[in-house]
Amino acid sequence: MKNKLTSVKNFVLAHQFLFFIIFCIVIAFVMTMISLQLYRHSGAMKLDMSRPGYEQVRSEVEKSRDDQPYSATGELNEAAIDDFNNRIDRYKQELENLGTYDNSIISDENLNLVDTPNSEQTAEE
Repeated sequence: MKNKLTSVKNFVLAHQFLFFIIFCIVIAFVMTMISLQLYRHSGAMKLDMSRPGYEQVRSEVEKSRDDQPYSATGELNEAAIDDFNNRIDRYKQELENLGTYDNSIISDENLNLVDTPNSEQTAEE
């Protein structure tokens, strides 16, 4: 029995690069399977319009005229500046309509990154 284990160990050590490649492929396969399961069970699959069978739905989706890209090239004149400012003002208004942002939401205490006095007392007892 010891001879078999020793021979297996020697074989693995002699071909460790091959085993490393096989190990990496197995890990990639397992991670892919986990991500596919999450994709199916989270409901994201129902929203994915790139799937086959959704060609008609994709053709019905229209791009919003508001989302036209801003040209990075061209003449810098008053009209271009006004267009840029109008776009920024519209996005600012959309953000303001979402409500205020409070920095205390991401404080260390709210994220449980610091020990609270209660947890220190219970740890000591």
